[in-house]
Amino acid sequence: MGHTGLIPIGKRSLMPGKIKTKQINHVTTMVKDTARAMKFYNDLLGIKQIESQVPNPEITWLQLDNGIMVHLIETDEAPVKPENTHHAFEVEDFEGTMKILEENGYEIMRHGVRFDGQAFLFTHDPDGNRVEFCTGSGYFPAPGRPA
Repeated sequence: MGHTGLIPIGKRSLMPGKIKTKQINHVTTMVKDTARAMKFYNDLLGIKQIESQVPNPEITWLQLDNGIMVHLIETDEAPVKPENTHHAFEVEDFEGTMKILEENGYEIMRHGVRFDGQAFLFTHDPDGNRVEFCTGSGYFPAPGRPA
């Protein structure tokens, strides 16, 4: 039997090589009330609503200026384990973002600076989904954790 280049792993096979990802295309957030969520994502964060690309009225499509999309999915099951998942938005003015969130009644749950110098904060959207705001790290790739 010849070598196929695949390494058997149970019913799957590990293929040599790696998928080269370019960027995040979109993130999804489960919400109970789309109109209420739009006040946070569209009005406060300025993420623009775009035309839906699927025939599903429960999904509202939003898009940042750089093309990355946020899909709001209306469901009674929102939020889905809100502390286990989150979306991170890189912002230009970190201190200003913190101030705007607090002025609009959003509690800053945690904030700090990572090893690579990236400032971050966590809050929750109106449905209880955890949302992170951060600065750029400036490291490509990011450095390893200090010993």
